Amino acid sequence: MGYDSDISLIDTLSVMAAAIFTAVLAEGLSWVLIYRTEDYKQIKKNVETLSKQLEREKEKVVTASKQKSQEKKISKTDSMLKNTSQQLNASKMKSTMIIALFMIAFMSTLSSTYHGVAVAKLPFTPISMLQNITHRNLPGDDSTDCSMIFIYLLMSFIVRNNIQKFFGFTPRTPFNMWEPPNYK
Repeated sequence: MGYDSDISLIDTLSVMAAAIFTAVLAEGLSWVLIYRTEDYKQIKKNVETLSKQLEREKEKVVTASKQKSQEKKISKTDSMLKNTSQQLNASKMKSTMIIALFMIAFMSTLSSTYHGVAVAKLPFTPISMLQNITHRNLPGDDSTDCSMIFIYLLMSFIVRNNIQKFFGFTPRTPFNMWEPPNYK
């Protein structure tokens, strides 16, 4: 596979750097507006405590006579965890909207700068559903050409999630989305 001279490494790196910069800036704003507040810290602590409690209750082996009371405890803890998680999300809502507006404005500006410019070449042909994002605003029919929007979104999601995990901004729960639910 040869090198495509229409794609500039500087453009690719510029888009990646812009995505990293905005992700770090957005997480910095989130820290100022959300994560450092006592309200958020308390709700996050409650979510972690309830998650651990729910996990312990689900692991308990009970006899048939005590099964109903155990199921009630699990149901009650699960309900409390859902309510507390909703409170956590509600406490983040206002600042999340501010950050979303900032990100949209920045992405719009960057998008107009790179309108019609392929910033990367994909080593595969994406599925048709993704082609709307990967080939957005690009001339031609080569679906392996990649637009700024795809690289920007991909880098932003990766960087923001890793920053959140590294600094512990999200509550740690024993829940793993890749494991099937354990119904006993």
